[in-house]
Amino acid sequence: MSSAPQNASETPAPTERELVTRVGEWVMSVLRTEPGWDSMLVEFKPQGGRVHLRVIENRDGTAIPGAAGPVKVDSPVLETLAQLQRACFVPGRGSWFSASVTLTAQGWPEPTLRTSASYHFRDMPHTYAQEGPYTGQDVLDQLTRFPRTQEGTPLWAVELAHTAGLELPYAERAEDEVRGDVHPRLRAAVLAHGEEPGQRALAGVLREALAGTVLLDVTGSDLVPGEDDQPVGPESSIRVQTLSQPDGRRALAVYTSADEARAMFSASNQDPQRTEPVLLRQRASAMLGMVVQDAQYHEIVVDPASEHALRIPREQIEWVARSPHNEPLKQALLDDNMANVLGALFNPEGHLMLGTRGEGEDTIPVMVRPEEEGAAPDTLLVFTSAAEVAALDPELTVRSAPSRQILQFALDAGVDAICLNAMAPVATLPAEQLREMLDLVTQREQAGAPGQEASGAGASGAEATEQN
Repeated sequence: MSSAPQNASETPAPTERELVTRVGEWVMSVLRTEPGWDSMLVEFKPQGGRVHLRVIENRDGTAIPGAAGPVKVDSPVLETLAQLQRACFVPGRGSWFSASVTLTAQGWPEPTLRTSASYHFRDMPHTYAQEGPYTGQDVLDQLTRFPRTQEGTPLWAVELAHTAGLELPYAERAEDEVRGDVHPRLRAAVLAHGEEPGQRALAGVLREALAGTVLLDVTGSDLVPGEDDQPVGPESSIRVQTLSQPDGRRALAVYTSADEARAMFSASNQDPQRTEPVLLRQRASAMLGMVVQDAQYHEIVVDPASEHALRIPREQIEWVARSPHNEPLKQALLDDNMANVLGALFNPEGHLMLGTRGEGEDTIPVMVRPEEEGAAPDTLLVFTSAAEVAALDPELTVRSAPSRQILQFALDAGVDAICLNAMAPVATLPAEQLREMLDLVTQREQAGAPGQEASGAGASGAEATEQN
């Protein structure tokens, strides 16, 4: 998120959560409906110089379409929605095309209301009423206000603009992408560890090493192409760069960018005829597994030629690699792909973790701290790995179970929502929709539908809160 500098005397910009709350308050102030509903979904979509909305009411499991049309031009909610769209802007990725705000009500006739939101960064907006379908001009307006790289622009948006004969103002790729950056999040975590070393910071490094890709220097390998033009086939002989540290420990060298690898190659190259290293991209988690399986390695060293080089000892690598972790779910969060998040979340083979305090009957799982002072926490923290738990608090006890057992535990405990991971990227899913999806997936599996198909069907019908 980017914003203009503020003077010390200026009021801080409202947070995404505050803006969502304001939108919910506006909805309640203008809503004209009979009491007794369970939830209210209000979708917002900027299009054609206006903001359009659509209301869907849920009563006893039945969805009832409500009002649909443009928001009045003098409505105070327009500025709030504009602020919300700016708050969600990420350079190169843009902001949301449409947003959904969900209000849940419990305890009629004077219900307790809770508000959550979901944002659609890549999905083509639906037609709500008489405004017509999304157009190439709408895409141009969106990218002018919230620039995206060409890679970050959905194909449907590119095609709409092309059909309309419009040229989109793509943002330039970030410098990190141009120089072959493959894992900037891992490097940022390593830098944070250098500034403030400790168990929590090291766990922050390990949580990043359980997803994404890194580079290995395989100069000197005999690479034999495989079928389908694969650069490294099964007949290849791979020689991975290892380093002998001054204290006698042997390290696997891992790089977060091509520039980092080239710097090490220049410093250590003994062959004047070689001017560039041969680099191989691999899953970061696979590098952890390589160290666990090969006793020759005592540690991993990240970006060994740089000032921020970090040595990760085998003991820590074994701990995180052998602990249950849900890499597909973590990667889906990183990719901002809610369909994949839901698919991984309900995968019957997946695991999730809780962080707990206390012993025996006094064991308490950690919850999200409520925003209102004195309010009881209502959102359960659920984690994709032990490293995610330790990055929050190394003193927490990690408890692992199959994903659906954790979800059922959350529902049985009566929480209002679960939050996947405590540090960005995170996603918050309301309990009501989790229950509906869990029932749907279970019914489909009992009917003999494939698990992946069941997960996909659930993904298309759920709303989830994304926090950037």
